[in-house]
Amino acid sequence: MSAAPPSKSRAVLLTHVVPSPQGVGLVRRAWRWACELAAAHELDIVVVPREADPPLPPVPLPGRLHVLRGTGPALHRRQLADWFEPDATITAALATLPGPVPARVVVFRFYLHDMAAQLPPAWRAVAEMDCDDWESATRLSLAGLALRRLRLRRAAKRLWQAWRYRRLERRFLPSYRVVHLAAAEDAARVRRWPGMGEVRVTPNRVVVDALPALPPPPAGGRTLLFVGALFYPPNEDAVLWFARAVLPRLRRLVPEVEIVVAGTAGPSLRRKLAAYGMTYVHAPADLRPLYAQASAIIAPVRGGGGTKVKVLEAWYYRRPLVATSHAMRGLQAEAGRHALVADEAEPFARHCAALLTDPALGARLVGEGEQLLRAQYSLTPPPFCLPHGAGTPRA
Repeated sequence: MSAAPPSKSRAVLLTHVVPSPQGVGLVRRAWRWACELAAAHELDIVVVPREADPPLPPVPLPGRLHVLRGTGPALHRRQLADWFEPDATITAALATLPGPVPARVVVFRFYLHDMAAQLPPAWRAVAEMDCDDWESATRLSLAGLALRRLRLRRAAKRLWQAWRYRRLERRFLPSYRVVHLAAAEDAARVRRWPGMGEVRVTPNRVVVDALPALPPPPAGGRTLLFVGALFYPPNEDAVLWFARAVLPRLRRLVPEVEIVVAGTAGPSLRRKLAAYGMTYVHAPADLRPLYAQASAIIAPVRGGGGTKVKVLEAWYYRRPLVATSHAMRGLQAEAGRHALVADEAEPFARHCAALLTDPALGARLVGEGEQLLRAQYSLTPPPFCLPHGAGTPRA
């Protein structure tokens, strides 16, 4: 009689979003973690949503889902943007999570630190922190964007937030067994802080086992596509800078060019896009038709943190890319080989025109980009997924 196979060890992902392979970068980063952890462990996904968050979407998950919701006032007030402050209900739930001590506990992201501090001591001892974009650096970058647009009050507020986050990061990050950051340059800086343990570069990844069967860009096409969460300031800045500085130059080179912007924008930004003659597509449920009609993708991003999923997505959908150097930060990509890169309006416009008029150039960039995606940024999902709500949801 053969021995029963040993049971898998356990892992826990503590997050504020439900992981999903689709949507904004946050949920896709959480999905990346869910897949990695579930590939080697029995996974519990503990979600602490905000009160204002919409109902949890019916997403198949590679693990058991537990939802913790607060019912009372926070125990501590840090008065810091995006920070999660546990109340008595959540504190009790986290301190008494059932089951054996996990082999890994990944906390996603730094503003959940006060939540993670409520975990049982044995769990806390194995906790890893995924900073992803690195909060203080991102807020410093957002302050720079505000200064460019002469929004002095907003810039001052974000500088203050960056300072507060940096103080907390230096205080708390050394207490984690491992700290993860998406970009290599961010990880190199954090490693130099006093008392830091292991700091890993943990890039964003996308599932590439079954790439979408899109045809090549339309012959003679003149459509450029931007995809992003337009309520995020760096994406708003990106499309407005492109509209004001790049598009007039591009129209002199390619008069019939069409710009499609897909995402979620407020009424004010929608009016501005329309005034510049750009086509806006609101919250598309399926991006494939938009990528199928696009000749190339633009990523004129000048701020924000971490690495940009929109760059990986351009390679995923086999479309050539024009990007700023900031959009390419943290990726092992070469300008001119995996994407055309420019930070000033005139060369950015020339690069866009080149991709619209030189199909061979676009095809070469697509081939190199797909190879890099498969080699460095591919994610293989586990062979099983539990339906949304499987496990034991907790109030």
